Amino acid sequence: MNRILAVAAAALVLALAPQLATAQSADADMREQFEAVINGLNDNKFEPFQRAVNETALINRIFGTQVIDADAREQFAAGFSGTLQELFISSFPRARTQAESGGEIIGTIIAFQFQDGQGRAIVRYAGKGYRFSYHSYELTRSRNKLVIVDWFDYYNSSWFSEDVGYSLVRAMPAQASVRGIMKTPNPSDGQVFQVGELLKAVRDQNSQRYFQIYDGLEDVLRNEPHIVVLHYQYCRALGDPARLNQAVESLVAAFPGDALYSLGLSAYYIRRNLFAEAIAELDRFESALGMKDGVSEAFKATSAMALGDFEQAQAFALSATQVEPGLELSWWTLLRARTAAQDYAGATEAMTQLEDRFGHLLIPQTLRRDRFLKALIDQQEYKDWRAERDQS
Repeated sequence: MNRILAVAAAALVLALAPQLATAQSADADMREQFEAVINGLNDNKFEPFQRAVNETALINRIFGTQVIDADAREQFAAGFSGTLQELFISSFPRARTQAESGGEIIGTIIAFQFQDGQGRAIVRYAGKGYRFSYHSYELTRSRNKLVIVDWFDYYNSSWFSEDVGYSLVRAMPAQASVRGIMKTPNPSDGQVFQVGELLKAVRDQNSQRYFQIYDGLEDVLRNEPHIVVLHYQYCRALGDPARLNQAVESLVAAFPGDALYSLGLSAYYIRRNLFAEAIAELDRFESALGMKDGVSEAFKATSAMALGDFEQAQAFALSATQVEPGLELSWWTLLRARTAAQDYAGATEAMTQLEDRFGHLLIPQTLRRDRFLKALIDQQEYKDWRAERDQS
């Protein structure tokens, strides 16, 4: 409950001003320092991020999330500086195909506010294959230096400190540590042992052992909140469709309408062609985020197109361009939505933005390669627009 309240409070702060990046109350110097941190990540330099983290405070926060074995605490604290980058990178969505593997993950600051020594920033990270993750950073200041306190990861539905705390329990699942994550009243030693063995299987990356234990769990243990989330994340990482379907059903049953899981669920529903469900989850995600997001609006537009609701698709796509006019995906989505709706004059408006803002050349040879856009070639609106562009 405290975790949910903390995220809701952060979202409320961000929701107070639609244009947070330019809010008058923002501390310009803190934003500049934060931009330098994110630009460093985009340039494959982790040092600026690591320097901004108050490692001692973050370690103490991690240790406060769970009952963690003393040896695990000692080993983790000693090696934290050397493992922070690995922990940070490992939280991002994994590539689902060979085509998605490799390549950079680029962060974009989509919201920032800093006032009275405290701040929040939301960063959207984009990887190949339309893989997106969002972090909400808790910020403070020390001697005019920006400090990253902790961050909420919407893809993994947890604070970084909380996620690492659970990983330390898995690393050394002592009986007291396992009992600490369980909600079952007065669990028996046998139940604690089973959960501990399940955590060890995750730690050891032994999927055969994991499913052997999980399939043998009694219902009360399968319905443990931590086990429900762990099973969902484990099946998502493995990519087993049948297992993931069952895990999603359990997650939705355990946390009905919980927006903290909406980002991952929306991606799952899109892959399953469950587009109405995807739109609902994207709406919930934006509510949790405290703002509309260009990518989320574009995904809603694409989902509405798949449902054949071209009016709603255009509304979502137009919203994407208004929320983030500098996001190329927004304009491509608007172009496709208007083309699908046979609003060819509106389509040429989107093409003008794509050429002028992003340097594309939307000649017939280009459109012909896109099965959604090639219908434009024979439209008079496109022919007139192309002739005018070519003459200018």
